[in-house]
Amino acid sequence: MRYAAFSILAMLLVAVAIIDMRRMIIPNALNLAIAITGLAASYATGLPEMWSALAGMAAGGLLLGLVRLQFRLRRGFHGLGLGDVKFAAAAGAWTGLEDLAPALFCGSLFCLLFLLAKWNQGATIDSSQKIPFGPFLALGAGTIAAWHAVAAAPLTETLATILSGT
Repeated sequence: MRYAAFSILAMLLVAVAIIDMRRMIIPNALNLAIAITGLAASYATGLPEMWSALAGMAAGGLLLGLVRLQFRLRRGFHGLGLGDVKFAAAAGAWTGLEDLAPALFCGSLFCLLFLLAKWNQGATIDSSQKIPFGPFLALGAGTIAAWHAVAAAPLTETLATILSGT
């Protein structure tokens, strides 16, 4: 059941990545589909637990919404699209609250590595350049959801067990 759920998510994430790379938007219908299937997967598999999936949705939307607002106040323009904010909320249903931060960290790290690779190839990177963040958020959320499917446990719980030595 976990693998089937992850397969559905993977298809939705590929769609998000392709559309965002081509059009610089993440359609509301895809964000809604990710949220609904995430809640359905939580209900069916128990991973993440339903309370965590709902809290992950709230925290994902709130966190990226605050980042978007703060950037706008400091720079005078939006550095993060509203679709990315909605996507972070939808992805929170799949990661749960406990694995939302690792998913956002992974997505940000993938984006940074992409930009470093472009820079290393001689491309100029400046603050006016628009970069679709959806593909990188999709990689981060997909990485965590894949962990859930394979390990049948939250990443943070697994790491805590390893670090505690039990």
